[in-house]
Order: sequence, then structure tokens, then C-alpha cells
Amino acid sequence: MRKKLIAILSLAVSLACTQAAAQQYQTPEVKISQDKVRVNGKSYYAHVVTEKQTLFSISKAYDVSLQDIYDSNRNLDLENAGLKVGQVIFIPTQGTKPAASEEPAKPQTQEQAAREQAAGTYVVVPSPSETVSSAPVEPVIPDKKTANDKKDSGSAMDRWLYPGKYRTSTGSEEVSPSEPDSLVVRTDSSAFVLDIPQTIKVAMILPFTSSKLSDNTVDFYSGALLAARDYGRAGVRVDIDAIDIRDSASISPATLEAYEVIIGPISSKDMNVLLDKCPEGKFIISPLDPQAAALSKDRPSIQAPTPAALQNQDIVNWAIQDMMPGDSLVLITSKGAPLSEGSRCIIETLRNSGVKYHTISYGILEGLSIQKAFEWHHSANGTTRYIVAADDESFVNDAVRNVNLMLFKKHDVALYAPSRIRSFNMIETEYLHSVNTHISAAYFTDFNNKKVSDFIMTYRALYNVEPNQFAFHGYDTMNCFISICHEFGRQWAKVLKDYNGHGLQTDFRFEREEGNEGFVNTAVRRVVYTPDYQIVLQ
Repeated sequence: MRKKLIAILSLAVSLACTQAAAQQYQTPEVKISQDKVRVNGKSYYAHVVTEKQTLFSISKAYDVSLQDIYDSNRNLDLENAGLKVGQVIFIPTQGTKPAASEEPAKPQTQEQAAREQAAGTYVVVPSPSETVSSAPVEPVIPDKKTANDKKDSGSAMDRWLYPGKYRTSTGSEEVSPSEPDSLVVRTDSSAFVLDIPQTIKVAMILPFTSSKLSDNTVDFYSGALLAARDYGRAGVRVDIDAIDIRDSASISPATLEAYEVIIGPISSKDMNVLLDKCPEGKFIISPLDPQAAALSKDRPSIQAPTPAALQNQDIVNWAIQDMMPGDSLVLITSKGAPLSEGSRCIIETLRNSGVKYHTISYGILEGLSIQKAFEWHHSANGTTRYIVAADDESFVNDAVRNVNLMLFKKHDVALYAPSRIRSFNMIETEYLHSVNTHISAAYFTDFNNKKVSDFIMTYRALYNVEPNQFAFHGYDTMNCFISICHEFGRQWAKVLKDYNGHGLQTDFRFEREEGNEGFVNTAVRRVVYTPDYQIVLQ
């Protein structure tokens, strides 16, 4: 009797708790998502699960069956794992009617929430096929020894001049994932569906047959083709349409809409014409003209080469960062010579820095008597750091000579100069090493790097010539944008500011100033000519 009474009381308590819970329960609100994605020919809603939502309530809101949801999200194993708050699931836009069963949503744990908060600039939610790390992505040079490494048909030399479609291929096998290749990325500013294309379509709009064709253009295009081929051999399908700039009148917004990546044209004038036709959400990449950076202010352009102004600013910032107690900073300028834009940029950056510095300004004819000024401004207990703001080769050569004389007098010196100093034939390379020359450059190739050596050998074999800086830049530019499109899908521009890429010769770090429509590459390579005759990339 006692046991029976306990059982009855327990049942009563259980029923009371159930009734109380039923009175408190409210049907969770489910809003139809505005984000849609088309994957493998099928259309889906990308739904973000919120607190208290269940598979049953979601299926009723979208008017589909639970089985439709299970089938659209096989990688999430929703039948066994249930839902999680913040999870993104795919709902077919057309499906069967919902069943009358209900499954509770599994709440997000504190550990999962903390992991998402620590993810960084943006949070990436697991997708049907893969997950993307929130860390910056480095463009990958695919391993040439892959299972899909098959011989391309046709001559490489024939293909680079052919102004039509060049397709990198892995043979007759189609690279088609079994699950939808889509991710949903939520940034601080917006949420968007990141649709990974099975084939990345690239337009290269260059002067292929017009009078503007130059060796530099050919080298750039050749390097770009090699990057696309490497991705093709790694299993990433890339289609390149080579479009002659003289046919730009026939290019329409609908034409550009078909491409995930648009590279070219070269000149600012041609860029302006093409930007007028650029569809909403698309960007055009300026590949070779550093002067085209100004277009990014109010046009959807992406400046691939780092502008000279940013290189010159970095020279000053680098010298200031290197300053130690007891060091002195000296600016060297050419007296009476008109200031170039680059020299003016260096001087203004130094003035605005607020750092104390000395100035030595002299004419080329005063070079033999100016040593006293160098003596007055040298550091007695530290390093004297000289910044050269001049473009005349004769004057810069004399400035380097005077800094070398200070070294000969047992003073510790370091020289900071614009990247064009490397092209001056008058200056002995030995002097650049002895004065510990620091250079901020958009381009620098480390020939000790194995990837660089591999590229050179492959380029020689394909084209029977040595690659120059334009060939390297073509490879790096194509590699960068194929990489980011392959990782982040068709809306890659929305995460471009969080992308850091390291190429063979060029680095990529894109920034968009407040109010600007386009992006500019701000990455520079800091190069040091060391006294032991090495050239070091810092």
C-alpha cells in the first residue's frame, strides 16, 4: 500500500509538472529566410536556427516535410543530432508537406558559444560540405603531383595567344561534389550565402591583338595561365575567357555577370569604360597599373599592385619602428630639385609622424663638402637612420656615397630608400649592402624559395623563356583570386578585407577606406640588403 501511494504521488507530481510546462510553452516564431542559394541545380533557403525553434516548427513554416530537411542536410545528421542554435540549415524551396511529429531543438552550449566568439573577424557556420577557418587564407600553389595530374592537350604557346576560351582540365573526369558546395558566412555587417562554384569562370580583358600589346602583357598572361593550370591539375576547374580590349564595346553587363573573377584591362581609361558596365555585386581587378588606385574611391575596382604612395609611407614607418634609444633620424633631400610625388609623400609622412628628425638638403655639386653636415647629425651612441627622398639617380648615388663615408668613419648607419633604387645602374650593389639598405617594395622574389624555383623551371619548360616580374605577378594575381573564390564562393568580395595572401613575388592585403566602393592592395615586402651580402625578406 505504501509503495502504491508513492507511485500515485510521483505520477501526480509528474502530471503537474507536465501541465505547468504545457502552460508555459509557446510556439516558436520562425521567419522565412530572405537568403536563397542555388546549388547543383536546386534552390534552397539558408535558414539560421534561433532559440526554441524545432525541426517540426521549421518544416511547418516553410511548408516542407521533415524528410526534405533531412535530405537537404545529410552532412549535419539532423535525424540523430538534432538542431543547434546558430546552425545554418538548407530548406528546399519546393518540397513535400510536413508530418505531424515534432523534435526539440538542442540548445547551443556555452563552450560552442565561446568558440564562435573567439573565431575572430567573422563567424563561419558549418556547411553541407565543408567548413572554412576564420584565419586568413594563404593562396595555395597546388601540388603538381596529384592523382588528377594529366597531360594538357595542345601547345601552351598556341593557347596563350588564342583570344578565346582556355580551360584547365583534369581530363574527362568531372569534379562534382556529392553534397551542395555552399557555406553561410555571417560577418559583422551582413549575412550572406557563400556559393562555391563547381567551375570558376575568369575573364581576362587585355590588349591581345591591338597596338597596345606589349611583352609585359604577354608575360602577365602567361603567368596567369600557369596558375590556372596548376589549379586544374589539383582538381579545381577554371575556365578563362581571353577578351581583347578592342572588343570592349561588345561587352555588356550581362557578359560580365557570367564571371566570378574579372581581371583587366590595363589602363585607367579602359578600366573606366568597363566599370560603367560592371553589374551590381561584381568587381573588376586592375592588374598592372598602380595609378588606377584612385578608381577605387567611387568605382567597384580592386587595385592589385600596391600603389607607390603606400610603399613610400611604409619606408618612413619602418624607419620609425626601428628607432632605438640613442638613434637619430636624418632625411636627405636634393636642394632646388622639384619634388616628385613619391618624395613629397615621404616628406609629408615624416612631418606628420611627430617624430624628431634632422634634414640634410644639398645640391649634387656640394657632394664633396657636405660631409660636415652628415657629421653634425650623426648619432654618437646609436644608429643613424637615413631616409632618402629623391628620384635623381646621380643625387641618390651621391647620398649613398656620403652614408658610406660615415660607415668608413666607424659610425653605425642604416639607409631607407624607395624601391626604385634597385633599378639604378649607377649605384654599386656593394654599397647598398654596406649601408644596410632597407627597401619597401610591391614586388620582391626570393629565389631561395622552393616554390619560386619550381615556378621558374615549369615556366621555362612551357614557354622556353625566363619569367620576369610580370610573369610572376600574373601568376600571383590569378592564384590569389582563384584561391579566394574557391574558398569563399561567388561573394568572395564581401570577405576580401579579411584575406591575407602570400604569393611568389607579391603579397595581398586589401583594404577599403570608409566611404570607398573599391579595394586597394596595401601589402608591401620589406627587403634588407645586409652587410654580409644577403638580400633578406623581412
